[in-house]
Amino acid sequence: MAGYDIAVDLGTGTITVFVAGRGIVYKQANAATIDKSTGEVVAFGDSAFEMIERTPDTLECILPMRSGAVSHFNILCHMTERIITKICKNSIFRPNIMVNTPVGLTPPEKRTLISMLSSGSAGRVSLIETPVAAALGAGLRIDAPHGVMVVDIGAGTTDISVLTMRTSACFSTLRFGGNDMNDAICQYIKKERGYAIGIHTSERIKRTVGCASLPEEELELSVSGKEYVTGIPTLFSVTSSEIYDSLKDCISLIASGILDVLEETPPELYSDICSDGIMLTGGAAKLRGLPQALSDMLKIPVVLSPDSENCAAKGAGIALKNIREYEDMGFVFRIKEQV
Repeated sequence: MAGYDIAVDLGTGTITVFVAGRGIVYKQANAATIDKSTGEVVAFGDSAFEMIERTPDTLECILPMRSGAVSHFNILCHMTERIITKICKNSIFRPNIMVNTPVGLTPPEKRTLISMLSSGSAGRVSLIETPVAAALGAGLRIDAPHGVMVVDIGAGTTDISVLTMRTSACFSTLRFGGNDMNDAICQYIKKERGYAIGIHTSERIKRTVGCASLPEEELELSVSGKEYVTGIPTLFSVTSSEIYDSLKDCISLIASGILDVLEETPPELYSDICSDGIMLTGGAAKLRGLPQALSDMLKIPVVLSPDSENCAAKGAGIALKNIREYEDMGFVFRIKEQV
């Protein structure tokens, strides 16, 4: 291989890397642990994420991105450089990189991402909007004059976009995602049950018994926490009905965001969406019953893309592999000089 074509889905919760011809080669938490005295990164990825709320005073766990924006530039630079170097190994050729971005990202935020990736060993760095990449990864055709709605629900943002003729006609980015669902679960259990739980426990609850509509069959999960008032460690059970109650407002927020975009959508594109439905992508879109719950609220068919959490990375990889062809078709990929 003369050079690597690398697609990076730089998510708030997870970094996913797709390499042409190899598929997904890296997928780990977007987290790092640093030594407070030296500032050295001692761990990153899943191993660092597992240390959250479990480190001694000498170490600090960092989440380099918050709600889709870079909050710790140097740490994220260090992480991405090490990831890309490991993937490219001893290649003498500089890799071409395509990175996903939320729709509506400001020019300074775009320049920050490009500078971060191009400061290392990358060759050309291009940007692609997450809904466009997710649509390509889901196998949707977006080059025709036909409306396609994609809702990508990640850990920190929800990108809502109506696509037609290779670009977004109407869009909105909610600074809300799966992490906020975890926070809602924590707050509900604290308020209604009087227990305090951590980030890992809330994520496990969401994945195991979380649901967007009342379940036909009640699910139950035993978890550990501590009594909020006394601090005494305890084991207790939570049910899917309780978690549904905790997440109702989150689901309504997503539905409201979709409705806001639909209100701005031209009638013909709106008609296409009503006929074809809405495509959900992203890791947080896998919440049990979410497509049906949104469909009931919006009165429009909603479907979950197969392999939804990897759609954006795969789509960016497809775009990078065929970048000349896509540019000739009218797709726009931003490079440093264009932002």
